[in-house]
Amino acid sequence: MPSTPSLQVVHKGTATCPACAQPLEDAVTATCGHDFCRLCLFPPSQMGSQPSGRILLCPVCQEEEEQTENVMTPVPLGPLGETCCEEHGEKIYFFCENDAEFLCVFCREGPAHQAHTVGLLEEAIQPYRERLRSRKDAVSMERDEIEDTKCREEQKIQELLTQIENKKQLVETAFQRLQQELEEQQRLLLDRLRQLEQHIWRERDEYLSTLSEEVTRLGAQVQELEDKCQQPASELLQDIRVSQSRCETRTFVCPETISSELIRKTRDLHRKILVLPEMMNTFSERLAHHLETDSGLLILDPQTASQNLVLSDNGKSVRYTRQRQKLPDSPVRFDSLPAVLGCPGFTSGRHRWQVEVQLGDSGSCIVGVAAEEVRRKGEMGLSAAEGVWAVILSHQQCWASTCPDTDLPLTDIPCSVCVVLDYEAGRVAILHADTQKSIFTFTTSFSGKVYPFFSVWKKGSCLTLKD
Repeated sequence: MPSTPSLQVVHKGTATCPACAQPLEDAVTATCGHDFCRLCLFPPSQMGSQPSGRILLCPVCQEEEEQTENVMTPVPLGPLGETCCEEHGEKIYFFCENDAEFLCVFCREGPAHQAHTVGLLEEAIQPYRERLRSRKDAVSMERDEIEDTKCREEQKIQELLTQIENKKQLVETAFQRLQQELEEQQRLLLDRLRQLEQHIWRERDEYLSTLSEEVTRLGAQVQELEDKCQQPASELLQDIRVSQSRCETRTFVCPETISSELIRKTRDLHRKILVLPEMMNTFSERLAHHLETDSGLLILDPQTASQNLVLSDNGKSVRYTRQRQKLPDSPVRFDSLPAVLGCPGFTSGRHRWQVEVQLGDSGSCIVGVAAEEVRRKGEMGLSAAEGVWAVILSHQQCWASTCPDTDLPLTDIPCSVCVVLDYEAGRVAILHADTQKSIFTFTTSFSGKVYPFFSVWKKGSCLTLKD
């Protein structure tokens, strides 16, 4: 509510009036600074009707002041909490709602406010106070709602942060256990190899010792025979029977270099070790497949879907329909090719999503990746040069959207395919989801955002993003 500058709060003090020597009553201040009772300075007969140019004298300093030249601009000093009319010096009791002005009794009866809505001050202020209280209550309620929302959202954020921290600890624990298990298996495998190595060395030593003993025995026999050959005929003939008996040849049975049991153990361990790299690669690929799969995050973008496509409510499946739907046109919607993009798009990283394929009679589908600036209106070319890296699957023929096309000799249409995008490497691989065997791999260089790309033809054909 605007205030009138000429009205001031008047404080009742204990000072006395210098004119009547009584306590100040409805005091006013002269320009010289002295305070007087209003009736002492303005006689009742002249209140509110002082002629212009009248000279008034301060009873204390006898100073003459011209009223028309701001000689007397009394400052109301009435009781605490009360205001006085600047024009008439009377207390304010009324308020004019039309002019938003405070009025005394004389102002109220004056012609300027006869036709206006005028009420008592306390009554006039009530609607304003009620509106202020109502506004205050509304603002308080809004503030409380915002505070409640803030608390709820902070609680949600804290819960998410707690979940993230728990997942971090879970990942650390899982990989620590995996590392410990791998280290334990590595230790056991190396121990078995060392034991096998020790067995081989022991059998080697035994084998060499046996051969060395036989070589020594044969060497002694050779020397003995050499000595007999040097004997005179009479001595040699005299001992011929004994010599022949001792020189009879004994067949030496050469022992096995390594026992058959040790050979079996070596081969068994060799088979187990031989598949380790493949097992590790398979585990690594499956882990990457599990961690990089974005199918759970991807949905089909209805803003881009052709009018011949029907999307499921959850945005995970799309099927073909001959009857064109009434959809609002937009620059991002495909109008001739029955295609749809997935979202979100990607500008970096490795991503993988899996798509279940179902083809109707003579139906076909396209699965792959498309650039953001791919043509959406009119005739659309399906090639990497046009910003589409995908494979086309049909009962009659399958090919990749290279330039020119690359025929794919597929004997059966896969029921599920996997698309692997490596943005930085510029690679798009389409795989058999069940066997992870490659169907086709594109190599390119990306410079903008790319999106999952899908298209289906003919009744009964549909694609579904698999979580």
